Amino acid sequence: MIARAAIARAVAAVLLAAALGALPARAAVGMDPQAKRVLHDYVDALQHERYADAFRLLSTQQRVYFRAPGNFASIFIADGLRIASFQIIGSRNAGKLGILGIVSEKISFFDHAHQTTGTATVTVPYGLVRSGSDQYRIKDPFHPWKAFRPQDAEATADGLRVSVRKVSFFAGRIELLLTFANVGDGFVTLLPYGRSVLRGDGDAAFHPIETKVPALTDKQLYLGLRLASSARYSGSINFYVPGTALPHHLTLTVAPILRDGADAPSEVALPSITVP
Repeated sequence: MIARAAIARAVAAVLLAAALGALPARAAVGMDPQAKRVLHDYVDALQHERYADAFRLLSTQQRVYFRAPGNFASIFIADGLRIASFQIIGSRNAGKLGILGIVSEKISFFDHAHQTTGTATVTVPYGLVRSGSDQYRIKDPFHPWKAFRPQDAEATADGLRVSVRKVSFFAGRIELLLTFANVGDGFVTLLPYGRSVLRGDGDAAFHPIETKVPALTDKQLYLGLRLASSARYSGSINFYVPGTALPHHLTLTVAPILRDGADAPSEVALPSITVP
């Protein structure tokens, strides 16, 4: 399985192409030279981890979304995403939406599910929009505005170990990438959309988002996951979070858990996660 770092960029390619109209890209040689220079400078800044420089090349709307260069940098750091090399391979005019630039990137990334480093070659679209009359700026959407890998965010109850691999903040929601491992005997069934809750500061309680959109609701976890002994599964749960304030701490409780032969369902309460 390809890690979410690569998947996220592939999904972004599909979504952005759909948003701008899924038409074939024309050769990059026909790209506005200024737009091509801005695109090159942006990806080059990402490649050399000059995230503040890349942040300055984003559109005003994108800079407002990410709030600060440190938040923008965090999304790449959390996924261990590094660009080994890149090439601008195409572009097309998207009318009022600007220009769609297509870049081939050789990347390495941290595979959260397997806790290993992987590599891939991905095709990534970037939007280029006018800022004022004579400048282009980058539109690089579909990212969280902040992300991080928590430390020691793991707990075991009734033979089920739950680990939080990554926390991502989007507008109106928090996504937790989780690994569930059956370290007990026999089968265990998870129904985490039943009574799972994510708690923030004070009494704030956030509940899973239940939709038919795969990016928001993990179908396998929503329908119920049955794990044999020694089996594991990695997936994500999104929690609806009103407002825009960043919580200082998060505490997750996963429930219900149904162990074969048990008298009653149980739950796993994870330790508090400090948000950096």
